[in-house]
Amino acid sequence: MLKVSNLTVEFFKKVALEDITLELPPGVHAILGPNSSGKSTLLKAIASLIPIKKGEVIYDGISISKLPPKKRAQIVGYCWQNPYQGFFEDSVKREIEFILKNTNAKASEEVLEILGVNKLYEKNPFRLSGGEARRVSIASIVVADQPIILLDEPFNDMDLDGYLSIVNLLSFFRKRNKTVIIALNNSMHLNLVKPDDVFVIYSGRIVEKTTLRELNDDVLEKYNIVTRKLILESAC
Repeated sequence: MLKVSNLTVEFFKKVALEDITLELPPGVHAILGPNSSGKSTLLKAIASLIPIKKGEVIYDGISISKLPPKKRAQIVGYCWQNPYQGFFEDSVKREIEFILKNTNAKASEEVLEILGVNKLYEKNPFRLSGGEARRVSIASIVVADQPIILLDEPFNDMDLDGYLSIVNLLSFFRKRNKTVIIALNNSMHLNLVKPDDVFVIYSGRIVEKTTLRELNDDVLEKYNIVTRKLILESAC
């Protein structure tokens, strides 16, 4: 069980996340909110990539922030919203090897196959298209088979094949009993993700906890989240 208790984050004395408490068993959990609502900040705080003002993140009774970086990387895999931000090497193959070396893990061949990155091995990750870069970015993290996976807007820049690869990856994670937290700003993507629950975040606070079935357009419109209605109106 992953527990987030009374989590508060501040940047330059301005509150970015305020008193967030979550209990997340294995499964797929969606964090839904508009741009600049705190989604990415929450994922980074869970991964201990940014300082926490108050509160803690506990996994199986262990405080993640108190673990050394190498041990944290074995437990939590954070996939960047901007995939190029997470690249360090000059080939896709070396990117995959980098995370495996730093986590002492064996590659999950299923992940590489699902995301279709094998054919990109010799390419420079910084020169990939947006969709290719996102698949490689996700693969280069989750290939280490961590129990907690954090996906920040994974559908961005993806074509249809990319969408299907993410859907298949989530199915794979469910079978492996992983805890997956996926940040989204478009409610339409929830139909692909089929999360176990949905947490709506707005101005750094969790304002709604609901399910895909119970979530309605009134809530989405209240918090400026992209809806099917808004997409159709924009197309007219």
